[in-house]
Amino acid sequence: MGLFSTPGKAIRAVLVAQVIMGFGIVGLDLMRAPGNAAPGLYAPPAEGPSVRPYRPDLRPSDPARPGGPAMRPMPEALEFDAADGTLQMSGQIAPGDADRFAEWLERTRPEVTAVALDSSGGSVSDALAIGRTIRAAGYDTTVQDGAVCMSACPYMLAGGVGRAVANGGVVGVHQHYFGQNTILPAFMAVSDLQRAQAGVMDYLVQMGVDLRLMTYALRTPPAEIYVLGPDLMSELGLTTTES
Repeated sequence: MGLFSTPGKAIRAVLVAQVIMGFGIVGLDLMRAPGNAAPGLYAPPAEGPSVRPYRPDLRPSDPARPGGPAMRPMPEALEFDAADGTLQMSGQIAPGDADRFAEWLERTRPEVTAVALDSSGGSVSDALAIGRTIRAAGYDTTVQDGAVCMSACPYMLAGGVGRAVANGGVVGVHQHYFGQNTILPAFMAVSDLQRAQAGVMDYLVQMGVDLRLMTYALRTPPAEIYVLGPDLMSELGLTTTES
C-alpha cells in the first residue's frame, strides 16, 4: 500500500499541510510585528524611494525646533487641532478614531480648507473612513516639512481633493494589519485578508489613485516601510500638486 491508500486520505493530508503552512506564515508575521525594528532613518532618501525600518511609536523631531532629540513620541491616537485655515491631524490611527474625527468636526465645525497629516498609521478601516470624511468635506490634504504619513496614513492623504507632500515630508506604505494579532484557521485568515484588500482597492479607485500603489505595499513586510519618492507619488496620483 502507498503512503496515501485512498483519495480521501490524500486530500486530508494536503489540507493539513496547508493549515500548518498558514499557521507558520501567521507566526512569522507576529515575530515581525511593528515595534521590533530599530528607530530612525525617517529622513527622505537622497534619490528615489527606499525601504526603511518602521517604528509607529516614533516620529522625527520638529524641524522648527533644532537641537532636540532626533526622534519624539507619536501619540497613540489621532489628535485634532485647527488654526489658520488648516486642520492638523497627528498621531497613530487607533480603532474608533474615524468616529472621533466625525464627532470632532460636528462639534467644532472648523473653518478650514486643508488637513495636514503627521501620522505613522494604524487602523486601516479607520483611515479609509477618515479619508471618505475628508473627501466629503471637500478638504485638501498635505504632508508638511518634517511630518510623516506611513502605513495606513496614505489612505487619509488620498481622501483630499487636492493632495501635496512637501520636500521634507515622508510618505510610506507596507503590508497591512487589518485587526489584532489573532490566530485564525488559515483559510479564514486568507479569506478575510482578501476581502479587506478588495475594500482598500475599491477605495483607491474611488479616490482616483492608481492601484499600483498596492504593489509597493504588498511587497514590504510590516516591520519595514517603503518610502515613496515625489515622482512616483505624482505618477500614481497620490499627489495632485507640488507643495
